[in-house]
Amino acid sequence: MFLFFDLVKKGDQYLKTWPKQSCLYSLFIDSKMVCYTQLLIKIFPIFIVLVASLYILLPAYFSWPSTATFILFLIGLPIHCLLWLGKRSQQTLSPSLFAWYVEIVEVVNGKQSGQQVMVDKPRFIDLAKLLNRGFKKGGDNFLYNNELI
Repeated sequence: MFLFFDLVKKGDQYLKTWPKQSCLYSLFIDSKMVCYTQLLIKIFPIFIVLVASLYILLPAYFSWPSTATFILFLIGLPIHCLLWLGKRSQQTLSPSLFAWYVEIVEVVNGKQSGQQVMVDKPRFIDLAKLLNRGFKKGGDNFLYNNELI
C-alpha cells in the first residue's frame, strides 16, 4: 500500500520537475505524458460533476452502478498517469541516453580539462533535473545551441 502512494508522490514530483520544452516532445514520451497528466488533472473534476449531474437530472437514463463505475474510471485516469510517471522517474537511463546525459553534464558544468563526470546509474528524474538546469542556464534553445540534438 505504501509503495502505491510512494509511486504517486514520485510521479507528482516528476510531473513538476520535467521541463516543458517543445524540443523534448519528439525525443521523450515523458513530455507527452506530463502534458496529458496535467490536462487530466485540470479537466477530470468537470467530467465527474457532469456525470453526477446527468444521473441526478436524468435518473431514468443513467443507473447508479454505471454512473459510479464511470466516476471511478475518471478518478483512476490521472492516478494511473501519476503511477506511470513515478515508475518512469525511477528507471535508469539506457546506455545511449547515459552518453547523452554525460554530454549534457559536461556542457552544464563546463568542460574542465581532464575532469571526469562521476555519475552512478542516473535515473530519468536526474535527467529531468539536469535538463531543467541546462534550460535555465542556456535558455529555450539550450540543446540546439550546444549541438546536443
